[in-house]
Amino acid sequence: MPTLLIVVFDNSGSVVSPAGSDPLANRFAEVEYAFARVARKGKPHELGAVLHFDSPTTGDVPPLAIHRANLTRLRSGLQIPPDGAGSSALLPSLRQAVTLAEAYAEHEVTVVVLSDFLLLDANPTAALAELATFPGAVHAVVLGGYVTRDAFDRRITVTSVRREDPPGAVARVVFASLVKHRPGSLVYPEPG
Repeated sequence: MPTLLIVVFDNSGSVVSPAGSDPLANRFAEVEYAFARVARKGKPHELGAVLHFDSPTTGDVPPLAIHRANLTRLRSGLQIPPDGAGSSALLPSLRQAVTLAEAYAEHEVTVVVLSDFLLLDANPTAALAELATFPGAVHAVVLGGYVTRDAFDRRITVTSVRREDPPGAVARVVFASLVKHRPGSLVYPEPG
């Protein structure tokens, strides 16, 4: 089954500052790890894309097959883009993700948004409502755990990742979304 995973990064100050929810940028390293694991046995119909809240930016990566030959290009998006303004607005990248999903309508599309969800869209509630209407599966990874599950529509899968969580928590979430449509795939629960 053809798949497309779109990873969207929030690079706002509340995420990347020393007091932010991901000051060491582990989310990038862990998404890279998840992509690399899938690339080991990647299939041409398994695609990955990277977007940032400031989309469009030079850090955005269009859909590419997740295999070793494309890892360098996918990695190029796994950092704060030099032309990114550190926006806390979800809608520009969400609308770009919708455009990608519509262009790949024959794929099972999943969008994974890595953010603290302290949104500065003109109407944050409306932005989250628009996220729920994404034409595919939606996984909200709440960095820092500041926003509760109640803020999200029931159609959105929500996972909180806090600073005290063990390394690999983000990788586990992204990997699960990457292999969700692979027959026989299983992601074991986090130990402990």
